[in-house]
Amino acid sequence: MPIDEPSATDPFLDEVVERTLAPYRGIASRELLETMREMLVEALTEDEVGRDLLERARPRAAPLGSGIEAREGAPAPRRKAGGGEDG
Repeated sequence: MPIDEPSATDPFLDEVVERTLAPYRGIASRELLETMREMLVEALTEDEVGRDLLERARPRAAPLGSGIEAREGAPAPRRKAGGGEDG
């Protein structure tokens, strides 16, 4: 796989392409698989809809919390029951 190919630098794209081609391994010729790979990479990187679908499918990091921040000067949040040494 050439280094300038997008799937060479994008592990998620490579994973999607490999998962898509997996059912055809052992059935299709190597040349046909390479053509299918090229078409998939092109569709997922060059086409506007393909790029959008790839980005929507891309895993996102889970948020660390609810996203609510304490206001300046607000009292510290109360502890949850059972969260201390005695609980």
